[in-house]
Amino acid sequence: MPSLIILATADDTLAAAWERQLPPGRTALRLVPETFSGGTQPGFAAVVVLDAAAEAMLPGSLVRCPTIYVGEPRSLPYEQARLAGRARAYLAYEDSICRLREILPLVEELAEKQSMMDLLLEKSRRNDSLRVAARPPAAVDAAELWDFLEAALENLDSRDRLIGEFRRASRQLLRASHTVFFLRESDGFRADRGTSRFETEDPLVNFLERHPVVIDGSNWESPADPVAELAVRNRLALWGARLLIPVHDNGRLLGLIALGVRDDGQPYDESDRTRAVLLARLLRHALAKAAQFGRLNLLAEQSSIGARYLPSTLVLAADEAVPRNVPLVVRDLIGQARRSRQICRVAPAAEQPFRAAAGLIAETGGVWAFWQEASGEVHDAAGRRRAERRGLLRELALTLSHELGNALVSLATFRQGPAGKAPGALIDTLKGDIAKLETLNQRLGLMQTLDEAEPAVVDLRQLVKNLGTAMEVEVEVGPDPVQLRVAGELLEFALSSLISTLAENRPTQGSREMVLQLRSTGEGGELTALVSLKGRNLELEGILPEPVEGAVPNQGRIAVFLAKEIIRLHHGEIHAGPGMEGTEILISLRSC
Repeated sequence: MPSLIILATADDTLAAAWERQLPPGRTALRLVPETFSGGTQPGFAAVVVLDAAAEAMLPGSLVRCPTIYVGEPRSLPYEQARLAGRARAYLAYEDSICRLREILPLVEELAEKQSMMDLLLEKSRRNDSLRVAARPPAAVDAAELWDFLEAALENLDSRDRLIGEFRRASRQLLRASHTVFFLRESDGFRADRGTSRFETEDPLVNFLERHPVVIDGSNWESPADPVAELAVRNRLALWGARLLIPVHDNGRLLGLIALGVRDDGQPYDESDRTRAVLLARLLRHALAKAAQFGRLNLLAEQSSIGARYLPSTLVLAADEAVPRNVPLVVRDLIGQARRSRQICRVAPAAEQPFRAAAGLIAETGGVWAFWQEASGEVHDAAGRRRAERRGLLRELALTLSHELGNALVSLATFRQGPAGKAPGALIDTLKGDIAKLETLNQRLGLMQTLDEAEPAVVDLRQLVKNLGTAMEVEVEVGPDPVQLRVAGELLEFALSSLISTLAENRPTQGSREMVLQLRSTGEGGELTALVSLKGRNLELEGILPEPVEGAVPNQGRIAVFLAKEIIRLHHGEIHAGPGMEGTEILISLRSC
């Protein structure tokens, strides 16, 4: 573990200049009178950067630490310190602002070697001294122990309160002056109080995972490892701890309990360490159960909320009967799933308002089921169907009214005129209107047979080319075939009706400068043909210009009505969209 760097100065500007010269990732401790009021443990490694003006505030416990003395050359304190060998290195104030980084690594290495030497001397001194007389084991009040266990079980739902109860138990059972719990998190070990933490790669963690033993700062009985011992003693000094108890599970360190000195000032004996190990084991199990309990509480809360806002669910064992409060349709569905051993579903309808499903559980042989009351959806769907039916009837009525009204004008005029004296022009108009009625009758007959058409695989490129030749329209197709399963005759009728209607709606241009383009997107079952009609001054009833809500509908030709239905039969749509030469008629088609 790197040595601790202590900056002993009251000048904030000077301290900031020193901190900027520290190695990357290292931090320094600013010295205040209360920092090391209790002294340091043997083996404590630190480097002191001492300002000559702040020498009086340096505690006696840090005098032996390797020091870099910073002062004003040829001043009395500076020269006295040099003559007395007070420090390992001496710098002027100006030099310390830029040269501290050169000297600091050497003094750090010296501090680590000196701390290891102090540690070994302290161990040999303890071994040579007489053992302290064994303290009679302290009696543990059974009432206090039962009170602790009751409080721990009562607070299993809160990790913070649970840690508080274990802190209280450590004071009662081990007479510890203070206790800090370091618990493992994603980014290291963090203390439950204060800001202390250490990384998972710390030498202390590696040592305790290899040797999960209780560490006593006053009597090191762990395996000989000078580097680990130095790291441990530095941590003990920083935390003011005397005893470290690891909380581990199968060689993985889960946490660490740091105990301060005993209230009576006595060292911790073997019985104290045994109780500390038992306390750590109990803490490990309590934390695991607290985490499970927290997850169960969260699931219970989510289930309680879900019962109000989510579909109802049910899980049954293999031979468990269905509760009587389950809807009848769900009970029938569970029976079907058990008999067929497959997932069964039912959709909401006018007869029953539930959306439900049921299936087998492979792990237990039981049955799962869920259901949701969807009467609102049934009502909305019925409303949408009624609206769609009314819209279709209205569109058909407007179209027939237009077609029949235009053809009946000449017939009404003929009926009101003198018998046998119709002019020749009226006779020609009558013949044209009668032909229109015959065409209307044929197209109404086609409407009756839309669902009877047999689809077949057709290359739409050839269909579009033939249609362009017949209608005298320019055709643009790609090099790849566009094969869909369609009703070819119906589709040809729909496209020809749209082209002829567009041509009639611009009498001065007709079908000239009109382009029929075919493209495709997707593959396999997702293949979609994209047909576009491009040209200037295009107009199509109900499509272009786009209908505006509240405006008088522009419906007229039964052929356009049938074309729209044929496109819907092929899972397609027709709408107007922007193009390079103005607004286009865009049509999408898929296999039916």
